[in-house]
Amino acid sequence: MFIANIIKIFTALRKTEIEVYEWDESVVRQGRLQNAPDFYKLTKKRANLTFSGWALAHSIVKADYLDKRNLTMPGLGFLLQANDLIDFSKSSIELKPRASEVLNDFSLTSLSGRVGQGIAILYGHHLGLKFTSHLSSHVNSLHSTSSGIKHKKEKMADFLFADTSNKTYLIESKGTFTQTDNNPSKIKSVLKSALQNQVDPWMKRLNPLPSNGYVVYSCLREGSWCPSSLSVVDPSNDNDESAVVPFNPEQVMRENYGTWLRVMGLPQAAKRLIRLPDTKSSENYEPIPTKTRFMTVKIGEREFALPYLPYIRFPHLPFDTLVVGIDLSVLMAISTVIESPDLQLSDLLISILPKEYEQKETVSIFPDGSFLGMIHLRSYFKETIISI
Repeated sequence: MFIANIIKIFTALRKTEIEVYEWDESVVRQGRLQNAPDFYKLTKKRANLTFSGWALAHSIVKADYLDKRNLTMPGLGFLLQANDLIDFSKSSIELKPRASEVLNDFSLTSLSGRVGQGIAILYGHHLGLKFTSHLSSHVNSLHSTSSGIKHKKEKMADFLFADTSNKTYLIESKGTFTQTDNNPSKIKSVLKSALQNQVDPWMKRLNPLPSNGYVVYSCLREGSWCPSSLSVVDPSNDNDESAVVPFNPEQVMRENYGTWLRVMGLPQAAKRLIRLPDTKSSENYEPIPTKTRFMTVKIGEREFALPYLPYIRFPHLPFDTLVVGIDLSVLMAISTVIESPDLQLSDLLISILPKEYEQKETVSIFPDGSFLGMIHLRSYFKETIISI
């Protein structure tokens, strides 16, 4: 039954889109709006954010694993719930009829927040950003308590993004299933609160300073006259010199890939890549890379590595298999920097990552080379051994 439900869900994960509206920062920061405000006069309509249901599933899996404190059932378990709420088959993403009545308020808020995080990651990709870390987990890994930051209780933006030019960006995600229309006052209130409490402080405290920050508010709606929408605001950086939390964009890249190694069932390799300061004292930490068996498949013109699955040896698999994996060239680069600590992953990735990946109907490939999808492994399965 579980496999049947998974296959049923994923066969419906077609390409969809959501409308995007950009808010001017000064409008969001001001006090109350004038009487009878017009949402469409206050915002600028941008190109719709287009993505597949596979990409949304991929981003939610990644968001779940980015937050090391997350105790929810990651990504795929969420999709089993979401299948009763979200219609992935429509050209414009929407909720199924009466979806907001299915769950209690707490469950609905939790689910909409996770969808919001997934869409925020996709928006980061839309901006040309490839690598993501969870800001709170990132700050925890830096052991910055000496700077006076009580980060366990402080509000933070959700994600810290980086690109191959070593620039960084903050993105705070918000999501709701209960905003029935583009009410400007209600949407502005959410944007303003997130901007002031979760983005502004960290635009000034990280060193080097982020190039930009965003609040991304996704409002998914039932099939009404008002389509689902994404409201976005990005504050300018005031170049404040009082930043107190030092970090290296290289670490964002390592945490990005460390997260996906954990998704692939390789937590020790993830620790070796991220080089957490306290891992050497951990009883379960193995500092020496181990030779690991992977399967490789070709998707488009690129080869990808995925965890070895013993059952693939059966000669007559009648169905496609749900798998996660990573660009084989990226995995080789990760292996290189694990074995040679003085090398920078960012230096290797510049010549490895393509401008974009060829996408397949039942597979999502992210700009960082990670992938999730359904493929028929028996037809193109090979083996390789990589030290990682």
